Amino acid sequence: MWWLFCHLRFVLFASTMGFVAANDQCRTEVNIQGMALESHVFKRWSLAVPHLCDVKCGQEITCQSYNYNRKYQICELNNRTKEARPENFLSAPTWFYIRRLNGRAPLGSIPELPALSCHEIKASEGKHTISGKYWLDPTRKGKAKLIYCDMVNEDMDECKFNISDCDVNANCTNTYGSYKCTCKVGYTGDGRLCSDIDECKGNHSCHVNAACMNTLGSHVCQCHAGYTGNGENCTDIDECQENTHNCHLNATCQNTNGSFVCTCLFGFNGDGRNCTDIDECARNLSCHVNANCTNTIGSHVCKCHTGYTGDGQTCSDIDECSQMNICDKNASCSNTQGSYSCACNPKYTGDGLTCKADPCYNYRNLSDADRKSTYNTPYGREKCDDESSSIIFGNWYRFVGDAGTKMPTQCVPYNRCGAVWSSWLKGGHPTLADGEVSSKVCFIRVGDCCKKSINIKVKDCGSYFIYKLLKVPACNLRYCGTD
Repeated sequence: MWWLFCHLRFVLFASTMGFVAANDQCRTEVNIQGMALESHVFKRWSLAVPHLCDVKCGQEITCQSYNYNRKYQICELNNRTKEARPENFLSAPTWFYIRRLNGRAPLGSIPELPALSCHEIKASEGKHTISGKYWLDPTRKGKAKLIYCDMVNEDMDECKFNISDCDVNANCTNTYGSYKCTCKVGYTGDGRLCSDIDECKGNHSCHVNAACMNTLGSHVCQCHAGYTGNGENCTDIDECQENTHNCHLNATCQNTNGSFVCTCLFGFNGDGRNCTDIDECARNLSCHVNANCTNTIGSHVCKCHTGYTGDGQTCSDIDECSQMNICDKNASCSNTQGSYSCACNPKYTGDGLTCKADPCYNYRNLSDADRKSTYNTPYGREKCDDESSSIIFGNWYRFVGDAGTKMPTQCVPYNRCGAVWSSWLKGGHPTLADGEVSSKVCFIRVGDCCKKSINIKVKDCGSYFIYKLLKVPACNLRYCGTD
């Protein structure tokens, strides 16, 4: 009932000019009509009665006081009191102001409620505030720090605790109740904002042949390329004398102030740093059409092509056919401009340098009458080709007469041409354009068309074929022709 009595009295007095709590236990503070604390509002509501504004303030740890507009029923919570910020306590006809007493966190006592200065804390909390550590954020950057406050002098050392807003290029000096920022040597500004002094824009000590480069707080002098010195005194470098130039090997070097000039030697073209020999050959000078031109340093050489003779400016064809025996004895030689050609005589083949008899004109006829007809075997007397027959293995043969005209190109019947192991040419015959080719001869046995085989040479001679026969793998094998 006592609690209800206190709040009923609060509502009653708040609706009149002002109010005072009934006793110390439920007392807040006399409201101040026509005044409000500005610039420190952190929350605002529309509330029908002032009592609800008091409740809202009590729910916020950072609430120090509140303003209430009776006409528009607006509640504003402040994070400062009029004692802390008297300069913001201003006339406001439709408002009244109340400072929170019960449960109010002292200014600077928690990090959520940092003060701007020790003076502000003492002004807010009264003259009996003791020295100690308080939460402060003097630069208003939202980074509160726990700082020692001397409440006798109402001072803190912002420089010591690095909470000043001095520029990084400024010195911080603590003063009573504040601090002072002074730009360092080589910088200019108000201390809170310092910019480098560009000495190069004004009078400086750099040489006329040096570059002035500004640095933070100072400047540097550097001699231009081609000069040497400390930047305040610069002398020309003789690149030619010191061999530090980049002139070409075939160029001359001439020193100039701060630089040098390269000039290509006679017989060369270029800018002096890159010199190329004048290519007389590219200009089609005096060499013969049948000569090679070789460029040399400052000149050129003419040399007749292979197959020609002369000094390079005059070249004549060499008749190789009349001077040397370079073709085969069975070939003819034909001279050409700068060369020659060899061609094998009729009935010979080759490249002209080497010629051999054409087997189409140098072969032996193969017929049954020329060959051994029988051979004693456990199975009786069989026909075959062996060393005792008339075949001279390694020579070219043509099938004629009773032997037929050519080898069969398909598997033949067993015992063909009177042999147990009859033969046939696998893969067919070559064409005239193929020349000599290597082909496989298969020897059949019962159930196997290629029981044994041997590779021989075959050639198309136009109207007939010839075969370079080799020794058969066994005596009872025989080369067979068509019927």
